[in-house]
This record gives sequence, structure tokens and C-alpha cells, in this order.
Amino acid sequence: MNRETLRDAPDGAETLDAMPALQIKGLNVWFNSARDRKHATESHVVRGIDLAIAAGERVGLVGESGCGKTTTILAAMGLLPASASVSGEVILDGRNIIADGESGIQPHRWRDIAMVFQGAMSAFNPVKTIGWQIQEALQFHDIASGAAAASRVVQLLGMVGLAEQDAQSFPHQLSGGMKQRAMIAMALACNPKVLLADEPTTALDVVVQDQILKLLVRLSEELNLALILVTHDLGVVAQTCTRAAVMLEGEIVEAGVVDDLYRRPQHPYTRSLFEATPNLADSRQGAEEVGTATGHLLEVTDVRTIYAGHRRVRKGATQTAAVDGVSLHVDQGEMVALVGQSGCGKTTTLHNIMGMLPVNEGSITINAQEVTTLTPRQWRALRRDVQMIYQDPYESLDVRFRVSDTVQEPLLIHRIGNSQAERMDMVNAALRDVGLAPEDYAQRYPHELSGGQRQRVAIAASLVLRPKLLLADEPVSMLDVSVRTGILELLDRLRHEHQVGILMITHDLSTAAKYADRIIVMREGRVVETGEPWQIIHAPRTDYTRQLIESVPSPDPRSRHVVE
Repeated sequence: MNRETLRDAPDGAETLDAMPALQIKGLNVWFNSARDRKHATESHVVRGIDLAIAAGERVGLVGESGCGKTTTILAAMGLLPASASVSGEVILDGRNIIADGESGIQPHRWRDIAMVFQGAMSAFNPVKTIGWQIQEALQFHDIASGAAAASRVVQLLGMVGLAEQDAQSFPHQLSGGMKQRAMIAMALACNPKVLLADEPTTALDVVVQDQILKLLVRLSEELNLALILVTHDLGVVAQTCTRAAVMLEGEIVEAGVVDDLYRRPQHPYTRSLFEATPNLADSRQGAEEVGTATGHLLEVTDVRTIYAGHRRVRKGATQTAAVDGVSLHVDQGEMVALVGQSGCGKTTTLHNIMGMLPVNEGSITINAQEVTTLTPRQWRALRRDVQMIYQDPYESLDVRFRVSDTVQEPLLIHRIGNSQAERMDMVNAALRDVGLAPEDYAQRYPHELSGGQRQRVAIAASLVLRPKLLLADEPVSMLDVSVRTGILELLDRLRHEHQVGILMITHDLSTAAKYADRIIVMREGRVVETGEPWQIIHAPRTDYTRQLIESVPSPDPRSRHVVE
């Protein structure tokens, strides 16, 4: 439903010399949060957005979760749910395509303006081939059918760097990067003038992310395609876009040339976003040696693991090692980063250390105790000393438990504390350790917490046992840039204050460079390089490490390499 704009829209877009390919003027979006009109309340989530983009131009729409980025582009596509009310204009070829609701925008959707959705992993029908699904889009929009459609599918796949035979593949047979390429091919099927890309590199490792960004830049230039890139990652914007608009609480608070935003931000929020974005230049030289004469807290020696899916491979079958001769160590109070692309064996290594997955060869010791031969009962006593922080804060907390129950549960399992009062003292201390005031957060449920607060609760539940070793599996990859910085600084502080050893998995070398004492690079199940951050970043010994470094998007636009 369209409605009159409530107030003047802020000037968030630059004036273009030619008619823009897409212009958004005074866009407002409200969501009705109740089922019946009597108790209806409205949230004004997008407030007076002005944005224009020319053919062949790339503009970043930047901001943290909940700021209204995705809602803005969904409104431009006419894809908001029925609970949304919209005012303003979305102008294509001089016409406001949202003025008449669905009947006005339907002829333009996918033909003139198309979208690449965030979840390429789940956006395809799992029981249909990729080619069938792209061909269906061509037939539905009367672009081509029969042999002509099949030929167009091959052309589209080639355009995004996929082979002709990939048309016969089912989604589960493609990697994450290949799925994202196929999603881009589908979005381009009807030759749109404008492409809206919503976090197109989320969940992709840094090398594949670099490939997708280069693909989007190339397509924009070759097809004269106007591209709006929605992301919370300023490094991605700096490497792909010439202009950007920064959103905060539903409004564009600053817009302009990316280089100006980086070097001369006018709004404090823009400044804080760039300051929170990690940079490879933050690598430290001469990290302090923290080992002790009594040996390493964790030592992994020549570990080999044959692993496929959720079960070990049967005897006689073809055996591929997920972990192939890995050796590493972590000392008390030390943070070690384990980096590499998806599928290189990082998480399998962590599962080996935790005793969640048996090893085929090699040794793992924690506090000089061999753990590869422990029974489940023997492992139970050791789990107090070894805790894990998982990647997804939205899945790692039980939705039925209050925060205090979640943090107290490990104490109950390990029978720690002589009374409820004593345990609550420990819970409150753990919450304070992670920066959550017990009086404000102890009685909350997970749905009442932000992503960063949920991850802090998960860390508190790990710390309440006062472990000696923390294993962190991509602990900040699901979080916004400023929240990410808060969690990493928290881990850095805790390992110094409590002398906890931390082994952290990450695909982000810039994060590892800033916070880790040492970096271990894995590829195809093997360790290919180990060293201090400064050495790894500035004097890498292997071509693979150099590739990882070159793929990291810098927040400084003058360090641009994606568009080359």
C-alpha cells in the first residue's frame, strides 16, 4: 500500500549528469507489527531514502544489520511482505514503477531490475538442475524457449565463468562460489539494466569472495549494468564501488565518493565503521613469546584424519585425508589463528582436538595429556579445561533458556559450586567478564539479544568453567563489523587477563593479522606456512599465502585490486 511521505527526505544521492538507470526518491517503509488493526503498531524502518545510480556505475549501500539496507532494495523490487507500507518513488526510464503496486512493477521485475539474493546456498530448488531453473526464468518472462532458451543458458553460464556441463548439475553438486555465480547468471537472464546484489559474498571464503567481486565488476563494465551492492563490509565496497551511501537506523547519513568517505568522513558513524574494519596493515612485528618451559598448552603432532561427511570412510574405500599430517601448538595466554579457504580442514582439526572426531594417525596433547585415546568418560573431566565457541550465535543458544540458565548449565554438568548462590556468583562474574551487566541481561531470552550480545553469552558460558584452552570456530563471521571488533577485543583481553590459550579459525587474514600472535595457513588438509603476523603478511613463503593476502579487500580504495 502506498502512502503519503511523512517528512522531507534527506539528500542522500549525488546529482547525475545523465538520466539515472535507477532513482529512488523519498522512499519510506513501515512494518505493521500486529495481526489485527485494533492492536496494530507500525515501525518506520526506512526513512526518506534518496539514491540514484547511472548505467555502468557501482554504488555501495552500507550499514550494519537492521539499518534498512535490504528492506530498501526489496521495496525497489516490490518484494516486501503484505505487512509493509511504502511511500516514495522508484523511477526507471522516467516512470515510478511502484506507484500502482504489483501491477506497475511486475513488468519491470527481472527484465529491467533484477536481484542477487544473499542466500545462494538455499536459493535454488534442490531437486531441479541449475540449467532447468535458469531456463524456467527465461520461459516465464517470454525471453526464450526450447533450443533458444537452452542456448541462452549456456551463454549465461559462460558469462559468469561456469562450464556448459554445469547446467546439468544439481545445486548440491556445486560449491558455494559456483552457486553464487549461477545465481548471478539467473539474475542476468532477462538482460536487466539494474542489478541489486544483497550481501552476495556472505559465507564465502576470501578467495571466492574476491572472484565474485571481480565477476560483478566485469559484468557491470561489459554490460553497462548499474549495480547496487548491499553489504556491511566497507572493504568490499572500497574494492568494487566508486560511490557509497551509509545507512543508520533507516536513513542515509552520508553519501559520496568512497575515497572521500574513507579519508574525510563527515558523519561519526561512517568514521566508526572504517575504524572498525580490519586492515592487513595492522599486522604486528615481533610478537611476544608466550611459551613456558613446561611445554605447550596444546600440541598437535602429525595428525591425519580420513573423514567424509558425518561418518568415517569404510575400509577399502577411496580415502582422502581431510587433515593430512597437521602439526601446531598453542601456549598459555597465546592466540593462534588457523586460516585457509573453506574445506581446507580447519574445522575438522578443531573437532579432532575436542575429541568430537577420532584421528587416524598422530598425537594431540592438552597440558601434556594425550587425548586421542581417551574414552568419552575420560574426556568428560577434560572438557572443563577445553571449551569451544561456535560460529553462529543464533544457533548456539537454547531459545528456552534465559541467559543465566545458559551460563549456569556448564557448572551443573560439571557439578561445580556448593550452592545455587555460589553458582550464580560465578555466572554473574562470567557475564561481567564479557561486558554484560547481570542485572540487565541475566533474565533475558536469546530473542531479546542482538547477535553480538548472543555471542558474548556463548563466550560467558565457555568462560564460567575457567578453561585453559578456547577453540573458536569463526567466532565473528556472522557479526557486523563494529560488533565483530568488540568480540575480538574481548577475546584479546580475556586471554591476557586469564591466560587462556585461544586457537581461532578464521578465513579473514586481516583479523588474524591484528589479533593473533601467530598465524597457521592450511591448504587441502596440510599446514603450508606458520609464522608471526608481520612475516606472514609482508614476507609470505608460499604462493598460496600470497593468494590469500591478495584476496583480502582493503578498506582503502587506493589499494584497489579487485577491479584490475
